[in-house]
Amino acid sequence: MSSAPKVPHRFAVLDHLRGYFIVVIIIDHLSRWPSVFSLVTGKAQLWVTAAEGFVAISGLLVGYVRGYKNKDLPLWTVSKKLLSRALLLYVWAIIGTIGYVALLWSGTLAGGAPGIRIEQDDWPTLIAMTVTLQYTFVWVYFLALYALFLAAAPIAIWLLRINKAWLLGLTSTGLMVVGWQVDSTPLQWQFLFFIPAIVGYYLDPIMAWWKKKDVKARRRLAGAIVGVTGLTLALSILTIFYPTIAPTLLGLNGIFVDGTMSLPRALLAFVWFTGFTFLFWWGNRFISRWLGWLLIPIGTRSLTAYILHGLALITISVFVAPTESLVINTLLGALSVILVWAALKIPYINKIIPR
Repeated sequence: MSSAPKVPHRFAVLDHLRGYFIVVIIIDHLSRWPSVFSLVTGKAQLWVTAAEGFVAISGLLVGYVRGYKNKDLPLWTVSKKLLSRALLLYVWAIIGTIGYVALLWSGTLAGGAPGIRIEQDDWPTLIAMTVTLQYTFVWVYFLALYALFLAAAPIAIWLLRINKAWLLGLTSTGLMVVGWQVDSTPLQWQFLFFIPAIVGYYLDPIMAWWKKKDVKARRRLAGAIVGVTGLTLALSILTIFYPTIAPTLLGLNGIFVDGTMSLPRALLAFVWFTGFTFLFWWGNRFISRWLGWLLIPIGTRSLTAYILHGLALITISVFVAPTESLVINTLLGALSVILVWAALKIPYINKIIPR
């Protein structure tokens, strides 16, 4: 971190990071344990998961690209782009849900699959609940969330343009509180999208401020954030997977309980996201050389990979029953990621499925 870069249209670091989050989501959705990959993914049971990071990156880029970079365009022009994208993802959430449910209803998979809370072959209920977003299959769930957030994004961009970022932040926080009261996942998770959108809008000034700071001060601050990330990550692993080692710390799990986006969990998600960003920045050269071939295609075409990953999971589940073998499960995890990576290489796939 000896110097801050100019902010390009795309961050290679963020592409690596987004690719990493998608890889973790794929392996967690495969859910074959024990596996060596559990050391990286935490089996989606830690205080913060890859899903939070994926949503945060999406919000950050909307704030930067549609907010800051497009600030000289008429608001209606930007709004049409956002609403068009929202509609596209809404349609694909429907296609993905009905498509995956149809595949799972058509036969029994040797390796099993996520449960479906709609009675077998009840097509009218499935279609009605899917179209109204009352139900979205788990493998494409974030398409529905992202569609809702993009539909509301024009209001956020307008507030940022009139220098009312404070009002956007206050509104987002208030909506999260309402989400707790009515048990609404979209209202809770929008906080992870719109707060980073504010950061994205002011990213250039933030980077300029960072560049002006003394090198030692930058290193100390970055080191502190990475240190807090590492400490809380270790505590999360300890309390969830090794509860008998430090029983006095088990109360922390209630603060970051899975299934609800509490304020502590959301704030910790931002800390971990920042900490991982620094780590990926420091390791950018190594990652580009050894993992760029995998993370860049998946990161730059993250939604395509996300939509397609269910096909890889079904393919594996058709042929391989659950096993307790660490080696086999690790190989299956690697295979699931490679299948998605290979699917991205199919000609014209990105002209059919959104990036």
